[in-house]
Amino acid sequence: MASIYCDESSETVRVQDMDNEPWQKRAKLAGLNQKTLAKLLGVAENTVSKQLRGIWATGTPQYVKTMIYAWERMTPTAKQEILDLVEKADN
Repeated sequence: MASIYCDESSETVRVQDMDNEPWQKRAKLAGLNQKTLAKLLGVAENTVSKQLRGIWATGTPQYVKTMIYAWERMTPTAKQEILDLVEKADN
């Protein structure tokens, strides 16, 4: 698997090999800390911590992986729009 990053200010696309990265590291590299990821997923921060470490027999839940995959591919503008929508929904 490759992570793709598109810079809005140019047409440059960077591809990073991410196959063997732990989910905690992938989330961090994508710009997601546990607090933000928890808010996006609608779960507690300690739940995200456990999910990223894959402490369950099934490992890291698919919905968490999907959020990280999506976040890796979003533009900074798209990320901010999502964060704004989540913040608005919480108020």
